[in-house]
Amino acid sequence: MWITLLVMAVAVSLEPFRVGMTVLMINRPRPARQLLAFLTGGFAMGIAVGLVALFLLRPALGGSDSTLPVVQIVVGAVLLVNAALVVAGVWSRGLDAANLTESRFGPLTARARRVLEGRSLWTATVAGLGIALPSVDYLAALALIAASGAATTVQLGALLVFNVVAFALVEIPLLCYLVAPHRTRAALSALYDWLRAQGRRGVGALLAVAGGVLLAVGLAGLG
Repeated sequence: MWITLLVMAVAVSLEPFRVGMTVLMINRPRPARQLLAFLTGGFAMGIAVGLVALFLLRPALGGSDSTLPVVQIVVGAVLLVNAALVVAGVWSRGLDAANLTESRFGPLTARARRVLEGRSLWTATVAGLGIALPSVDYLAALALIAASGAATTVQLGALLVFNVVAFALVEIPLLCYLVAPHRTRAALSALYDWLRAQGRRGVGALLAVAGGVLLAVGLAGLG
């Protein structure tokens, strides 16, 4: 479970939209506080959703030996489909939110941009809450944890580790900014530009690896 879970968490952390929001936060007034508020909102949402899902899924899945391979196969298939959609660009995970809204909503975009570029810490917190709303990847990770049959403390630990890794590209820039703000801002912007240009294939590959491993392990467990 752990290796697959970590691969899935890394794939989530490299989503260009997530990195783009981090770039936005680090370019707002009082960047360290903005990043901390953004991280707090995202982490709170991720943990809260995870706790609810795990306690609802555990009774349904039961964590039995016969159930776990089925869940692994289903989650693996979902991740493979997700990887194909990401690589094909059907799910444009790297879209710039500002560009998307500007093409559709006109004057409303300017107002939204002013809010995002302002100094309010509440805006950063709400943005963090929004970025951590459950995605297909996160729900698949929660299903994997719930079906593992591990003790409650182990499942809670897995949930915590997943979120720590998934928000690594918020946590690391926050720490680095305190030491070298200009270098951190430049490096993060360069990473975002690279992910927008090339990251779709990388994220898709990570998801495909995780999905393939889960599918193989699940099929082997049925035998």
